[in-house]
Amino acid sequence: MENQTLKEFDDKHNLIREYQHWKLLIRNRNQTLGNCVAILKRPITKFSETTPEEVADFHNVIKDVEYALKKTFQYDKINYLMLMMKDKEVHFHIIPRYALPRTWSGMTWTDEGWPNMPAPVKESLPKSLLQKMKEEIIKNMPPQQKNKR
Repeated sequence: MENQTLKEFDDKHNLIREYQHWKLLIRNRNQTLGNCVAILKRPITKFSETTPEEVADFHNVIKDVEYALKKTFQYDKINYLMLMMKDKEVHFHIIPRYALPRTWSGMTWTDEGWPNMPAPVKESLPKSLLQKMKEEIIKNMPPQQKNKR
């Protein structure tokens, strides 16, 4: 069975890093600067069906993405949302949060929901900007350990 959530978030073009059980992607529609999504590769629809190995591997994703996003964009807080309403397979939205606006790549990014829930998703970013954001995050990822993939 194919993982439709990976397809929906375009893992072919948006992949930041692949782990043994997860894929970390830049999100094509950012709520805040650097919004990512971590998607379990195995196509299951209940978090309770994850294995201890998959959960342990998710910890690697968290450590890496928090490090890279902090280094790249200096977020103030980070939110993890698991909704799985429209995109059914297990995945987490990783949303860096900012108390004050950030300027990056000639644009000012404002966390309109701060300090409450993130604001609704904005429209898709231009592919060139998304690619640049992805490359900056990749550049700031810690070295990948052999057991992470």
